[in-house]
Order: sequence, then C-alpha cells, then structure tokens
Amino acid sequence: MVPKLTIDGREVEVEAGTKVIDAAERLGIKIPRFCYHKSLGAVGACRMCAVKFIEGHKKGLDMSCMVDARDGMVVSTNHPEAMAFRAQVIEWLMLDHPHDCPICDEGGHCLLQDMTVSGGHGIRHYRGKKRTYENQYLGPLIQHEMNRCIHCYRCVRFYREYAGGTDYGTFGIAGRVYYGRFEPGRLESPFSGNIAEICPTGTLTDKPSRYRARRWDLERAPSVCLHCSLGCNTTAGVRYREVLRVEARENMDVNDAFLCDRGRYGFGYASQPERPRQALVDGAPVDVENAATEAARRIRAAMDAHGPDAVAVYASPRCSLEDFASLRGLTDALGIAPPAYFPTISERSACHEAASHLDREIAWDLGQVRQADFVLVLGADPLHDAPLSALAIRQAQRAGAKVAVLDPRPVDTLCDATAIPVARHFLPATAAWLLALTFPDGESGFDGECRDFWRELQALDDGMNEDIAKLEAVVVSVAQDLARAKRPVVVCAGETMPAGWITLAAGMVRLLRHAGADAGLCCLLPEANSLGAALADSPDGRSLEDILIAVEGGSVKALLCVGDDPLQEFPRTQWAQSCMDKLELLVCMDCLPSDTWNKADVSLPLTTIFESGGCYVNSLGMMQRAAPVFKGGTPVKQTGGGSHPPREFTTEIPGSDPRSASQWAELMRRKLNLTMQKTPSAVETGPAFSLMHEVRPDHAVHVLPQRAEKPFGMLAPLAEYVVEGPEEVIVGRRIFGSDPLANQGVLGRELMPESEIFLHTASAEAMDLADGDIILLPLVGGLARGVLRTSERMARNTVVLPRIPDSGWKFVGGVTAPFPLQRIWKEQGETSAEERSDKVLGASCPGDDE
Repeated sequence: MVPKLTIDGREVEVEAGTKVIDAAERLGIKIPRFCYHKSLGAVGACRMCAVKFIEGHKKGLDMSCMVDARDGMVVSTNHPEAMAFRAQVIEWLMLDHPHDCPICDEGGHCLLQDMTVSGGHGIRHYRGKKRTYENQYLGPLIQHEMNRCIHCYRCVRFYREYAGGTDYGTFGIAGRVYYGRFEPGRLESPFSGNIAEICPTGTLTDKPSRYRARRWDLERAPSVCLHCSLGCNTTAGVRYREVLRVEARENMDVNDAFLCDRGRYGFGYASQPERPRQALVDGAPVDVENAATEAARRIRAAMDAHGPDAVAVYASPRCSLEDFASLRGLTDALGIAPPAYFPTISERSACHEAASHLDREIAWDLGQVRQADFVLVLGADPLHDAPLSALAIRQAQRAGAKVAVLDPRPVDTLCDATAIPVARHFLPATAAWLLALTFPDGESGFDGECRDFWRELQALDDGMNEDIAKLEAVVVSVAQDLARAKRPVVVCAGETMPAGWITLAAGMVRLLRHAGADAGLCCLLPEANSLGAALADSPDGRSLEDILIAVEGGSVKALLCVGDDPLQEFPRTQWAQSCMDKLELLVCMDCLPSDTWNKADVSLPLTTIFESGGCYVNSLGMMQRAAPVFKGGTPVKQTGGGSHPPREFTTEIPGSDPRSASQWAELMRRKLNLTMQKTPSAVETGPAFSLMHEVRPDHAVHVLPQRAEKPFGMLAPLAEYVVEGPEEVIVGRRIFGSDPLANQGVLGRELMPESEIFLHTASAEAMDLADGDIILLPLVGGLARGVLRTSERMARNTVVLPRIPDSGWKFVGGVTAPFPLQRIWKEQGETSAEERSDKVLGASCPGDDE
C-alpha cells in the first residue's frame, strides 16, 4: 500500500519506507536539519528536524528523519510547539560556538547560519565559559576548526560508514566529544574532501581555497569531472579567473552526492602559472590568427608535398564530442583520414568492444550497482580506475551483497571481498570455470546464441592448471553465491586485460539474464570520453599507435596532436619519441605544458572544460553536458603580481588566446578556404553526434541502443591469447599520480604517492625480499624502482607497477609485458640515480647466469 499523508495541509503519496523529512521535500517543504543527509540516512543526533504529529499512528513531537511515512498521517512542520523546540535546539547548539562568521570560510553557505537566522535566535542567554578544543592537522585538503562543531556526526558517518575510512573518528564522551584522528596527519581516505562539503558548519572546510572567496563571489556552473570514465557531476567555482573549488552535484545514477579527491581537487591544471596561454610558431609567440594561418599553411604544404595520406590527426579521448565532430569535419574537408581517438591499438579495441556490446538492457549505472546483491569484479581495479565505482560497490556490500574479485592485482574494493587471484593469462579459463560451476546443467540450460556462446566459453577451460585448481574451494563458493543472486552485477575493465575480455563479461551477464537473474554490467574505461570516442570512431579507424607505425615506416610526415602528450603518456614512450623525431611537421593543441607542446613546430593553446564546456559520454552510456564556467584568461593573482587590482579596466582579458579544439579546427578550415562537409558518417548520424543538441547540464541523454545488434561477441581473441612465459609485469593506475591533469595541482604537489611495487608474499619470500624493501626491476627501456609491498590477495608470478611519474612504468613498453621474477633485486645501501640508470636490461643481476 502506498502511504498517503498530509503535511502542512497538503497531501502527498510516497513509497513505503520514505521518511517524513523526505516526504515533505516532495512538497517543496524543507524541514530544518543538521545531522540528516539523504545519502547517509537518519541518525537523529541533532534534534533539529522536530515536527508535530497531529493524527496517525503516533502523535506529539518527534524527529521527522526517524519516522516512516504512514497512511493517514497528519504532520505540521510549523506548529508552535515544533518551532519552539527547534529554537531551543538552535540556542543550545550556539552556546559554545565562537561566533567567528566573518573569518569562517563556510560563511555564506553555512547551514548553521541559515538555521540560526530562520529559527529567530539572536541573543545568548547563557553567560558561562564556552567549551574550546585544540584543532588538528588533517593534511593539505581539509582545515579543522573544532570549536565550531555542533556534533552532528555527519563527518564520521560518511568517513567511516559510507567510505570505509579508519583513521578518522569520534573521541571523548558527553560534552567533550571530539572528531579527528588519533594523531595529527593527512587523512588517508581518497574521499576525504567530502567531509568538508557535508559538514553543516565551518568545522571542516576546504583548505586549498581557504580565505580565497565567499560563495556569492564565485562564478559557478554545472560541470562534469574528466578524471575518470564515470563523468561524475560537479559544480565548479571561479573567482578572478581562477578555478578555486569543485563540489559534488547530486546525480543518483552516477556519483550520488559525493566525489573522490582526484575529482574534487584535480582542477589545478586550469589555473597553473605554467599553463600555455599563447600560441607558438617555431618557439616564437604569435597571435591567434597568425597561429591558425601558419598551422593551416604547413598542413597544406605537407599534403602538397607528400599527398593526403601523409597527414594524420589524433585527438585524446579526454576531448569533448564537439572537438571530435569539428576535427572530423576538418579531416573530411581536407580529404585525409579521420582522426584517431585512442592512444593504443589495445585501448581502441577494448573501447570498441564496450560500444558494441553495451546496451540499455545490460548497462548499469552506479545507482543500480548500489542495489546489487552480488558484485563480481572482473579484471578491474575500481578504486583506482574509477573511484566512485568502488564507493558504489561498498554501499552494495553494506546492504548485504557479496563481493568477489577475479584479478591478478591486489584489488581494494573498500569492503570485504572474496579474492580469486590468478595470473592474467589464466583469467579466461577461470571465468569459464566459474560459470560452469554457476550453471551445473551446462549447455542444456541454454539455446540459440546463448548456447553458442556457452560452448565458446567452455572451450577456454583448456587453460586450466594446478595454480587455478588450488583455488577450487574459493571458486565453488563464489559460484554458489552467484547462482543464488537475484541482481548480480559484473564490474569489468579492459585496459590491462586481453582483447575479448569485455566481450566475455557482457556474455556472462547475458547468460545470467537468460537464467532469470536481473543482471547488469558496469564497464570502466580509461578516459572521460572513451565511450564517446568509440561511438564517434570509424569502423576502419586507427589509433595513435597505428599512426606512429606509419610515421616509423615513412608514410606519415605530419601530425596534429590534440589534448595529449605522447612523449610522456604513451605506454611505449621511447619508441614514440623516436617515431615523432621523424615527423616533418608536428602541430600540438594542449592546455598543459607538455613535452609534445615544447617539441611542436606549431603549438596552439587549448581551453579547459571550465572555459569551453562540452558534451561527454561516460562509460555508463550517458551523454552529459558541462556548461562553461567563465570566459578564460590568466588569473588576476598572476597578472597582478600580488598588487591591488587596477582602477582602469579594458575589454582585453590577459591570457585569453586559448581556444577549444573545435574553434581551432574552424579557424584552420577558414584559413584553408574549405567548406565543412557534413558527411552522414561524421556529424548527422549515430548517437555520438546526433543527440548532442538534446543534452543539457541538468539532463543527460542515454546513447546506448535498447539492445545491441550483436549481443554475443566472438571469444576467438581470448582463445588465441598467449603470453611469452608465465611471469609478467602489469602497469596499474593509482588514484593519485596516474592522471596527467590532476598531477598539475595540489594533488601532484602534496599527494603524489611513492612508487610501490606489488608482489605476492610467497614470491617475495622465495627471493628473500620483505615488505618495505627498495627493489629494482631491470626492464627493456630502463630501470624501475620502488618500495616493495607484498600481498596474499594477488596472483603469484605477477609484478604490479604503478603508473605514476618516476616509477619507471614507461620502461615496460606497454600496460603489460613478460618479466621473469628472478630479475628483481634488492637495492643495497645508498645508490645514486646515475648508478641506478646504468642498471638496464642486460646488466648483471640475479638470474642472469642461469
């Protein structure tokens, strides 16, 4: 039965289990509150949401956050008794408050200010001394001012319960309750910034933007996070042409009401002093018109000299759909090959797999993941690949879901999970075995395409070996949980997995659905617009790797590189450098001061998402629009040199030369006197471009088809998957350090992790290595060095190397590579960087003489 109740004389129907405080919001009635937060649930700590229950199963004053709506209930939020009670609550909360609003960063968007004014409190009747506390250092992101605390418990409930943090909590009792760490230090949770946002007072505030601006001074607009493939919804704030703050914007299908610290504090690249803001031609500054003219002239000259096939365009999958469309229009008008949207062949293959197999039937958003009753993480590292997906998995587990992980790495899901740690080349066989145990009837339980896929899947079982057999009890237990699940979800990624992995994951989900489960797939991709790039890409398109192969072969002479730095970010960095040295022309568009920017013959500065906005398709299949926040320009703090702003103002904005890639493409097209050809394949058909006009910042559009044309793909690539030897190194992303955008600001300065190399405990012991040792990995291109971290929740014969600056990951030659573990050795004593650099592959090290 749907409850129907009356609040302040107005009727409302709500779902069973809805709290009265939420039912009131359906009518636009905002009942005062401090401790209640929709995503955290009710705790009844602040007593601020008291209302008068007049009729129904209960009567009198009670807390609206603690009472479920019932049929026939009559509630008054403005009853004199309720209002008097709330006024008393405000007064006792203000007894010990320091009244320092003029210097408090929360001033202007402080819930305590709002409630105090609306409650009519203005005079402190109690004349005793105020309670005081000592503040605590909590790291570079959060400022702690404990005297302002009203003990609502929001911070602790989010940090410990919702996010799984353990180093921040409640201390003391009664009137001396204290929230903090057991000792001063940086908060360890990668979601710590949320406690400043949900704090209703100025107790916990945003440290990077401290004393910089009031809320009403900020230019604010809805935006989208670019630091992973989820596209979390944000609100960006700018003051004096400087991005100061990024806050969560509620979207229950994606990020709920929270952000990871990478998404919240990764905006520093937009305002850094080193950011390129003027075009360069052969290293000399030029204006916008001359830069576009010279870029167009040189591209035309390369085509005239070598033909249209000699010019290539590459746009990063971090670029917007508008950029993709304009660059595609430019290449069509020039008569050259369409742009490449992916750095490597393997990344392009994985993203195309996702685009071809995801549909609305199986693609789940994070809101659905939170409601799953079984989560199978299949070849993914959610916390580091897409942090909010790990937070969603934790909420599912808190609600009773079982979680299992099939991956060679020590994956942290922020909750209890069953690990099935097998080496990468045994993953397909283990997945096939898991499904065989889940469906004991075998192929007799399927028909049609399901049966064909089942047969292909079971053919992968030939890869079984003794190491996998040792995990039989664990795999059987996981299979039993999966068979019982009503709403299972598979969370997968393809960046470090073999070709065909996403095809396998999608097929598993369809088999589960055929068996009666309401199963879903949550696919994590490498970049913010990876799925959009796959939808925009041509079936016969290519990757940057293909282009570099052509450069090496001499057929490509000129490259237009947009929004990326292949000289630093391409997995085979040294090879990419040697290829790009052969180019006759390099045109770079970027917003970062990169090696590619410095090497380019023509460098064109790009705007950021905060200045140009744009459409992006997240890995959940939702096209979202980010609105421009401001018009751009160098921050006043940098142009003024710390002096007072000038009294004379001009219309010219310093540092306003950057343009979006689409604007540069249009300028170059005009300089070449080309007509933009709206070819059906480029801008008129397909969800990547045709739906852009329907998207608003507050309205996303689902671009996936209702059902994929080919629900089941071929597993032939997995069947043919062979590695050179059983031991290998895998390059894994880290939540801090792996994103070139986020590395430019406070995260790069303050939170860059040390290089940690992961190895199975038994493998380390066999080589007489211990956790905490400094170890060296001689790789093909050079030496990797890091602190050894051992784990029993990862595969043996596997080394995991972090993708962070100075870890040596670029020497691997890809995201994975064969690597004999006996080549690892422990660093002895103090070794200089020069000495370490001499120890490359081929140098004397353990195992060389064997």
